[in-house]
Amino acid sequence: MLKRVIINQKKVPVPVPIMTLGEAVRWVEATLVPQGHTITRVTLNERVVSGEEFEAATSLTVDSKLEIQIDSPVELTVQTLEALRNLSSVIFSGLKALAVECWQAKPAVRPAELPSVTNDLSLILDLVEHIVSLVEPMAIDVSPLQGIALMLKRVSVSLAMASSSSDWKACARLLLNRLEPLLKDLMAESESIQMRVIAHTGFALTGESRR
Repeated sequence: MLKRVIINQKKVPVPVPIMTLGEAVRWVEATLVPQGHTITRVTLNERVVSGEEFEAATSLTVDSKLEIQIDSPVELTVQTLEALRNLSSVIFSGLKALAVECWQAKPAVRPAELPSVTNDLSLILDLVEHIVSLVEPMAIDVSPLQGIALMLKRVSVSLAMASSSSDWKACARLLLNRLEPLLKDLMAESESIQMRVIAHTGFALTGESRR
């Protein structure tokens, strides 16, 4: 039977009989999650547990170490904006080298890092979509971010077409002339939105929020 749960790195005693993981998560949701907040991570004995496992009859004992992270929409927004900016920065830093590789590549040899850029662009678009859903209730204008995302989607499609025809020089031009400035705009706009979210909500941006 579970005796304690760690909520946001703080130990909380469990005063009711809880025998399984599903019971524990439901109890935390009902009694410890503030309105508007969300459970974002569940770890059992140092292993991250997926949502599908919550309903499984996983037995808990006195020695079970159950850790649950609870975040507010503002915290989730800040974290997602930081993830977006970090990913954009990583892609941006390698674009010039990749463009050179594409320009020099032979038609039959695909530049090694090109598929990863395409995959990363897809992830960026997913992050933007998630950010928009989080920010809209705060009445913060995200239309510039959506505009950048739309142009990034077009670049992604153009890259896929050029890559499918092994037109590596076209890929190089797309990377430098279209993708690079868009990523620069994306990083600037994500930082601007983060500052507006913080100002709008009075959220204190601490080291813990950057975990």
